[in-house]
Amino acid sequence: MGKIYGYICGLPGKIDVNKQKDLMYEMQVADKDIYIDHRENSTRVKEQYQYLLGKLKAGDLIYIKELGSLGDSYGEVGIQLRVLTKEKKADVAVLDMPQIDTRRGKIQCGTLVEDVVLSMLEYADSAEWFMRKQKQKEGIERARSRGVQFGRPELAMPGNFEEIYRM
Repeated sequence: MGKIYGYICGLPGKIDVNKQKDLMYEMQVADKDIYIDHRENSTRVKEQYQYLLGKLKAGDLIYIKELGSLGDSYGEVGIQLRVLTKEKKADVAVLDMPQIDTRRGKIQCGTLVEDVVLSMLEYADSAEWFMRKQKQKEGIERARSRGVQFGRPELAMPGNFEEIYRM
């Protein structure tokens, strides 16, 4: 087994980074191996995550408190899980979801389970996108039926337009 890392993504006022750090200590992650990114005003700066990706080697283990730390959508989470497990060949253990623990030997048919989880995340992302588009379409139709006009309002031509145009 390789090195053990922890990754935390905190949102000021909502996610208590200290509680997550305590969880990482319980999982025997050294303080120097815990990487913390902060979300500021709903934008995510993932510098520490990128740094961690650069350090990961095959056989390393990364603990993550919650799946949402990897991305803001199912698609992004799926992409990051694929990068971690398939490209980096590292193991991932999501502490809030014990079903997502890719350590070899802990799950029989581990690769199959990983592929199923990734496929489910991709499906959920596409289903979520479709539902969002469908609701948007329905909302636009309701607004149009009430007479709401979309786009910039039409401007009247100035009385001296022809004269200005010729100049």
